[in-house]
Formats: sequence, C-alpha cells, structure tokens
Amino acid sequence: MTYSPNGTQILVGAATNAYLFDATTGRRLRVFSEHASYVTSVTFAPDGMRILTGSSDATAKLWDINTGMVLRTFSGHAGSVNSVACSPDGTRILTGSSDNTAAVWDINTGVILKLLAGHAGPVNSAAFSPDGTLILTGGDDFTAAIWTLETGERMRAFEGHTGAVTSVAFSPNGTKVLTGSRDGTANL
Repeated sequence: MTYSPNGTQILVGAATNAYLFDATTGRRLRVFSEHASYVTSVTFAPDGMRILTGSSDATAKLWDINTGMVLRTFSGHAGSVNSVACSPDGTRILTGSSDNTAAVWDINTGVILKLLAGHAGPVNSAAFSPDGTLILTGGDDFTAAIWTLETGERMRAFEGHTGAVTSVAFSPNGTKVLTGSRDGTANL
C-alpha cells in the first residue's frame, strides 16, 4: 500500500488485483486486474500518472492510471516478484524476486539493464537511493546489500538480523539505510 506522490490517491494490492482509491473520500477509482497470481508489491511512478505492480506470477506491470491499461509487462524473473520500485527520474524500475536476484529494467523498453545476484535467498524488498545512483536490497538470507546502479556491483552487505530482511529504505538524504526484519527488529 502506498500514497501517490501528491498524496491524493492510495494504491493497494490485494489478491490478484491492485486498487486505486481517493485518499480523501475512500472511493475506489480503478481496479487493475491483469496479473495471473497474487499482487505482492505496488508503487507509483514519480509522475503520479503510472503505477507499477509486482506479482507472484513472476512479472511486474506498468499501468496508466487514467485508462487502467497495461503499458508494459516486465518478464524475466524465475520466481515471484516480491518488490517493485521506480527510479526517482522515472526511467528505470527495480524488482526484487524469490529467484534470489534483483533486476533493473528500462521503463520504456522492458529490457533488463542490470541483474543483481548475490543474495543467498529470495529478495524481499528493493529501493533506489534518493539520487537514483544506488540500490538497496533485503533478503531471506538475513542481509541487506547496497549496489551501484552504474556497474551493478555489490558495494556492501549489512548483517546483524536473525531473520529475513523484509523491508528496506534509504533516508531522504541518502546517507542512512533502514532495514526491517522478521526477527522483530529494525536496524539503522
């Protein structure tokens, strides 16, 4: 679940659909229903006019919020797409998958630009840094990792959790990372 960039809409994934709601009235505005299995992650593109959904059908989809039409399907993972993110400039998307990888895709062509392999288990969460130059991933292997967008190289791993890392985030200025885990802790 997430708010639109301007805070006027809410996007929720439930079962095999994503739902767009008016944030003030709670009125449902649109249903997005092209996935073949459960929607696992949702986000807005920075322009607020497109959404991105990830699914256990091993795809991510980019949608037009006005028409409800699929603009592009991102297919290439061998497992569930557990996490989706859009780069701050809106030119790339990021997916984290149960196939133990994260992928950076060109939003216009659907081509994989970088495949980030290095987790010893499913990637549950992935995020771009505020400036779009770094990627943060968290996985079932109890670790989080920072990668460079330019080279796809793993720069650093963060250890210390005793359970799967299920959520990751950069601070607004990009100098800190926050990880949440099934072990009941969050690390900064």
